[in-house]
Amino acid sequence: MHSQKKIVRLLGCAVAAATMLAGTAAFAVNGAGSLIVPGATCTPTHWNVPIGVPATAQICGVTTAEAGSPLPATITVWVKSSQWGNTQLTATLVDAVAGCYEFTYTPPAVANGDDFDACGTTIVSYVNVGMNANNDICDDGLDNGSGASASGFRFLDDSGAPIDCVSVGVEQAPWSQVKRLYQ
Repeated sequence: MHSQKKIVRLLGCAVAAATMLAGTAAFAVNGAGSLIVPGATCTPTHWNVPIGVPATAQICGVTTAEAGSPLPATITVWVKSSQWGNTQLTATLVDAVAGCYEFTYTPPAVANGDDFDACGTTIVSYVNVGMNANNDICDDGLDNGSGASASGFRFLDDSGAPIDCVSVGVEQAPWSQVKRLYQ
């Protein structure tokens, strides 16, 4: 009987974990709006922007189903980073017919007085933090519905090279020492 309770408890935990993971996977979706950084180069998913330099970007193709009807004069935009968190900005409607909103983002740079240099990549979302801008323009240079991924920024140094984020090292220790930390 005791082993049956243990199995039921384990199955309950597994179902709860699966439910939680399923909910997490559905948190972010790609919206109809495509991220564009005029004059910048890009990878298939990220626009290359130098750190410390203001980048004027647009999200075009925002729909009334996403932002409201009529399209509002401004929407909220987030630059989402696993390294330093989310930066919230305001984008202004510049073309109601095309659903284009424009915003300016200055990637953090120590040279500008920030505590760190931007590194790696980010994802840009709009209207709500879970609606990612898509990579339709970035993937092939055309507004043709081909983008199936989220889009964001990739940060470059003064020479135009991508800036990798330095990973934090982890000191190895015997399992007995690690285990003591959680007792």
